Amino acid sequence: LYPDHRDAMMAHHLAKLSRPRGEKFRHYVYDVMGRPGDTAMVARLLEQFSAFVFQRVVAAPDVPGARPFLEEFSRRVPLYLASVTPEGELRAIVRARGLDPFFTAVFGDPPLTKSEAVRVVLEREKLPGSEVLLVGDSPSDYEVARTAGLQFIGRDSGLPWDGVAVELHHDLYRVAEVVRGRLGAG
Repeated sequence: LYPDHRDAMMAHHLAKLSRPRGEKFRHYVYDVMGRPGDTAMVARLLEQFSAFVFQRVVAAPDVPGARPFLEEFSRRVPLYLASVTPEGELRAIVRARGLDPFFTAVFGDPPLTKSEAVRVVLEREKLPGSEVLLVGDSPSDYEVARTAGLQFIGRDSGLPWDGVAVELHHDLYRVAEVVRGRLGAG
């Protein structure tokens, strides 16, 4: 939509992947486009972007092994989902894809950051971080896990992991093998 600003917007997006989209769009409109305080434009762009994302994500193929992973492990342990996607939109996506039965709870940002969601899960499950596993697909997910003292398994989503030394797995079939090993045969 705004080709003159595309490169600056993409650079900011890639540098701030783990930040909520509202924060990013305010930066694009106020700072990149030079329209400080234009909340109407921010709201309009967020609405357009949300509709676009919803359609694309609902229509996207599953990550290989995702559904079998969710089917197997949702019967064995509580599964939680945390994302930087706004919570209402995230819940609608999860519902539209038929994934809601697999999750104990779904957290979006806003209202909760991934770190805040982890804190809620640890309190709810009454577990120390060392007994919780976070499967993530970005360096910021790894940082959330590291900061909270969680175990971590990385999935290669194509994002750069510069300076983060973690083993990445291409699909959820391999992640499932690693999780089975950590949970034991039972």
